[in-house]
Amino acid sequence: MLYLKVKENTQQAKAFAEYIKTLPFVEVIEVEEFTTITKEQFIADLKTSLQEVKEGKTKPLKKLLDAK
Repeated sequence: MLYLKVKENTQQAKAFAEYIKTLPFVEVIEVEEFTTITKEQFIADLKTSLQEVKEGKTKPLKKLLDAK
């Protein structure tokens, strides 16, 4: 498997990206860049995650790590 990061900020890069998308053996997976989040957003996300664990929507990390 090979991962490429193509910045589509030039005509050549855009053309290359469009070309590789047409190849049958290439799967294009769009990913968002990592972004910096605020302390408040991190805390809100953490609270949401913990609430989902309490409600049984997700498994605690320990259970995931212990699973075989």
